[in-house]
Amino acid sequence: MAQSKSKTEEERHPERFFLNPQGHIRDRIIIHQSSKIPKEGQFISLNGYSFLAKPGVEIDIPRPVRLMLDTRVETETIQGDNGETYSRDIPRFTYTLIKEGVNLPSPEAIEAQKASKEGSSPEMED
Repeated sequence: MAQSKSKTEEERHPERFFLNPQGHIRDRIIIHQSSKIPKEGQFISLNGYSFLAKPGVEIDIPRPVRLMLDTRVETETIQGDNGETYSRDIPRFTYTLIKEGVNLPSPEAIEAQKASKEGSSPEMED
């Protein structure tokens, strides 16, 4: 009787693991202008793979890299009018998501591909 090997977390959810940029869904973003980001751009790196994001310029990056940007926060301490201080987390990088899945084919392209395959199948009718 063969034992079935249970899948690892990486096998069950490959989108949560970033070993290299190949094969990941890419999202198009624009990094917002900031005094903390040089005009030449900001290098964004995940697991040794770097991407240069210039403020105001569209860039296609793997989704895990974009999701990592959401976790980059700075804690800002502010003194209120009543003299009390409080802290809040603000994003280190703000960006606009232009389009998700830019490297995925559109539904129309998928349908056209299916139709062309069906049309090219050899069928003989008399």
